[in-house]
Amino acid sequence: MKNKQNAISNILTLILFLLATQLNAQASEGLIKTADSLFAAKQYTQSLELYKDVLKRHEYSESMLLKMAFIQEGLGKISESLYYLNLYQQVSDDELALLKMEELAKKHRLQGYSASQSWQVSLLFKKYYDIILKVLLSIAILLFAILIYLKRKKMNPMPVAISLSVFLALLFFHVNFSQNKNSGIVHHNSTYLMSGPSAGSSVVEIIDEGHLLDILDKKDIWIRTKWMNQDVYVKEDQILMIEL
Repeated sequence: MKNKQNAISNILTLILFLLATQLNAQASEGLIKTADSLFAAKQYTQSLELYKDVLKRHEYSESMLLKMAFIQEGLGKISESLYYLNLYQQVSDDELALLKMEELAKKHRLQGYSASQSWQVSLLFKKYYDIILKVLLSIAILLFAILIYLKRKKMNPMPVAISLSVFLALLFFHVNFSQNKNSGIVHHNSTYLMSGPSAGSSVVEIIDEGHLLDILDKKDIWIRTKWMNQDVYVKEDQILMIEL
């Protein structure tokens, strides 16, 4: 009887969750439509506030993110414009967004941006992380099964063993290096880069908003990153983390 009640309770919880998700999606769609109308009427700041409300719900569309970047650039808020362009590029794979970011970076002398092939490959690895992981893992399991079969049949397992080693190495690299480095954009002018994770550490440099930084590590309120090939620390609240 108790198991039956638990099962019914779990089903009701799932139904309520699905209903809440559907209602949230419908509400977000309504906000986006209203914001799009305001944008078309050139009421940019009003539309931006609605777009932000939608993003807080973890809902978005490609065109919405692009419009947010456009509005922020018009308002002279370069870090926010680059932030939304980064988000847009993540979901769209639009190479023009990379070029636009590089253009803004050159104009404002910002570090960390490049439309190079290596940067594009890095972004693709982050986007398709789960799919690549499943493919590599499946191939490694298949090769391992073939290796066991060959050993049992007393056949030469060396070619398969070498192939398995290669795919295990690729799997190790993918798990440890493909997605663990997130990025963030400096959000404020006069941001202090410190030599250590402490306000008492020496100041390495003071930089303005807009620079793109690789996030290497986090300790309390401090983020470790690289600046001019040197390890530096910056307060977390000075960074816009590029993630949806």
